[in-house]
Amino acid sequence: MKYKILLMALTLIVSSCGWQLRDTQIIPSSIGSIYVSSSNPNSALITELKRALNTYGVSVASNSAGADYAVVIVDFRQNHRTASLNASARVAEYQLNEDVDFYITDSEGNQITPLSTASVERVYEFSEDDILASDNEEKFVRDGMREDIVRQILNRLRIFPQ
Repeated sequence: MKYKILLMALTLIVSSCGWQLRDTQIIPSSIGSIYVSSSNPNSALITELKRALNTYGVSVASNSAGADYAVVIVDFRQNHRTASLNASARVAEYQLNEDVDFYITDSEGNQITPLSTASVERVYEFSEDDILASDNEEKFVRDGMREDIVRQILNRLRIFPQ
């Protein structure tokens, strides 16, 4: 019985102080609807961005006419280079870079943010002995990079008036 009371009191204290889990509300759902524009609307980045918007309760418009805001993806660049070599002068690590240039417009098409770049850089180890595992690790790292880029774009949406 003591533990139940203690748990209820702790829950009440934590909820009343305004504490919340990290990233639970990156953007408010009251922002309205958002249209996502890109030259490649079926890319993994656009799919992830739309999924994240839906997760936070923001409706994704099918066209710019019915949207309160539009996120316009201007350019998406991926780079893959050697980061380090092993004692045999073979690749030991690769460095991955992803950059996304974007801006945000309002419902009238006025650009409300300057052209911004969301960028992420990661390094992963490459093993000649297990090429398949290294390939899977690269895919896993790229997925995490894409999530970071989406989070950077969503953080720009946080500043708009409700």
